[in-house]
Amino acid sequence: MKAAAAAAALAVQAALPLIAANSSLALPMSYQGSTTVGVELDHIWSSAWFSHAVQRQLGVGISAQLIPGSSDHGSSHQSHHNHSNSSSERNATESFLLLDSTHLLKRWNMNRAQSNLWLFAGVGTYQSWTNDRVNATRIAARPGLQFDIENTRLRFEAKGQLFLAEGVERSMLSATTGVGLTPPRYQGVQPWLELQVRAMPGVIDEVEIIPKLRLLHRKVVLDVGYSSLGAITGSITTTF
Repeated sequence: MKAAAAAAALAVQAALPLIAANSSLALPMSYQGSTTVGVELDHIWSSAWFSHAVQRQLGVGISAQLIPGSSDHGSSHQSHHNHSNSSSERNATESFLLLDSTHLLKRWNMNRAQSNLWLFAGVGTYQSWTNDRVNATRIAARPGLQFDIENTRLRFEAKGQLFLAEGVERSMLSATTGVGLTPPRYQGVQPWLELQVRAMPGVIDEVEIIPKLRLLHRKVVLDVGYSSLGAITGSITTTF
């Protein structure tokens, strides 16, 4: 019995590095000293970011957010008109350029899974423009939280971010669940099927349903999805 228990404990210990190596790529930042770069392309809200893990629990970087003008979104995004705070911002393309920090508030290591609570903070500038006019630059801030729990075959993530500037409030809220289709491959690719529910109050009224295919590699994560609003979404993230 003691030998069996010892063998089980050794098996769990051997599995934990593999769990961590695969799951860390799905997180806002990875191991201390690593750098994460990502791009997300979307018909409503696109972003690019860079983050360096200066400590195990702290990452710093920069991010850019781009929200195309509502005339580019189409008629289904009329709420962007309704939530604009001045006539000069209606139909405007918006951008946030931020200096970011990512804090790991709490990590729970379980026998076969890992769970995390993250705090996001950012400060920078907000800019909006149309074909005819560039509006004044404003100071911007971004608070946010993320909770995730995952192992090598299942994951769940809930994330909320609030982008603020004078007279401007843009929210990004999402919940994502996924299942790995194969066992993890440290040197290969593990495909995942995911389902994301996303809301962007202040940008659109609709709640999006986005089924996704995720390809998880030791250094790269590729996501491709199709929104219920009728558009393809995608992202790529690499850590080195």
